[in-house]
Amino acid sequence: MKLLYVAPSAYLLGGVQDWLADLVAAQRRQGLAVTVAVPDDAIHRLAPYAQRYPQLDPVPFRNPTGSETGRIQALERLLRDHPDHLVVGVNMAALFPAVRRLRRRGSFRGRLVVSLHAIEADYYADLLAQRDIIDAVVATNRLSEALARDWSSLAPDRLFYAPYGVPIATAPLAKVRAAPLRIAWVGRLEQPQKRVNDLPAILRALEARGVSFQLTIAGEGPARPSLEQALAPWIARDLVTLTGSIPRQELGKRVYGSHQVLLITSHWETGPIVAWEAMAAGMAVVSSRYVGSGLEGALVHGRTALLFPTGDAEAAAGQLARLQQVDLLQELAQAGFDLVQQRYSRGASAAAWMAALQAAADLDPLAPPAPAATVAPAGSLDRRLGVERAEWARRLLGRRFRHREAGSEWPHSGHGGVDPSALMERAEGLDFAGGGHG
Repeated sequence: MKLLYVAPSAYLLGGVQDWLADLVAAQRRQGLAVTVAVPDDAIHRLAPYAQRYPQLDPVPFRNPTGSETGRIQALERLLRDHPDHLVVGVNMAALFPAVRRLRRRGSFRGRLVVSLHAIEADYYADLLAQRDIIDAVVATNRLSEALARDWSSLAPDRLFYAPYGVPIATAPLAKVRAAPLRIAWVGRLEQPQKRVNDLPAILRALEARGVSFQLTIAGEGPARPSLEQALAPWIARDLVTLTGSIPRQELGKRVYGSHQVLLITSHWETGPIVAWEAMAAGMAVVSSRYVGSGLEGALVHGRTALLFPTGDAEAAAGQLARLQQVDLLQELAQAGFDLVQQRYSRGASAAAWMAALQAAADLDPLAPPAPAATVAPAGSLDRRLGVERAEWARRLLGRRFRHREAGSEWPHSGHGGVDPSALMERAEGLDFAGGGHG
């Protein structure tokens, strides 16, 4: 089996990037031929990505015009060089029309596997629209697997589950110490998914309970300025520290090794990897009952974590306050460590991914796909000459579309702007149908 991963290069920190680096390293150690291809353009750039993840040894592909047609053609060239590979797409929407066009010409004999890392409506809209060319989907979370089955009309034998994995310490680190309770929050500083703006209310509720605490917030994101302003009273008293982004290899030393509790406030997650990392380092977890935690069954209230309703600051503070009980803190830390050792180690994750990818490679080929949708004109040149001729003219003249954001230069999905409410309602119904987390 020969593998080709096609991934973005603009994002240098995050769980998906760490997952890819770990998985590819494990597969190469097993002797597999693995290629990682990333875009090398204006915003998505090979050099910083290769410097951040040298173990991936990525190869570039380029879109000289910045157009949608240019994206498709760039990936067609890449796939023609890997005609019989199992191709794993990592949030790269242009792969779908590229595979569709090449299959209709008989120029691509490999398999297309979608790695599913989010509970977002646009990704599931892609699965439904592209189901006739997707050979398999591998989801990192039991809920996202169930949603793919429920939402995409893909055959059940083409859907697989393989979780993220993390390194495991030799033994849990000793976290018990006198007050204050040392709490960590790790992730992207934004509100819709991570609900970072819940933190000030949680701190007020902790103070009302007389809990002595220190909070470290590790991460960057668009909500940082407003969050710093809201947390200013605690920052001034050295009760809250914002560290900015911390590379994964430094989190153990700077955060996990010196804190007792990881606090998660998210609305939804397909991990999160930071929970497994914290547990592997001997931390207890206090978490929202986020969408994605129910079917996964890892965070069980009172056994492997303490849970609270998402957005309920008073309940969150109440669960954090319980960890002033030394015995409970130790019990949760040990149970979390045991859980990750069994289910979310790097070895367990790599084995699950290899089994899923091998099963995908062994599936019968799909029937020839429907024609690709016509690419919409992106400017006056397209309207005058037609999309294909205009693309040729742009290359000849050296003209290029300028993009302001990474997701515009290489979109993650072909269905941006899909209303998420129906999917999230269905996700909540599926995730908590069995009564929650116990």
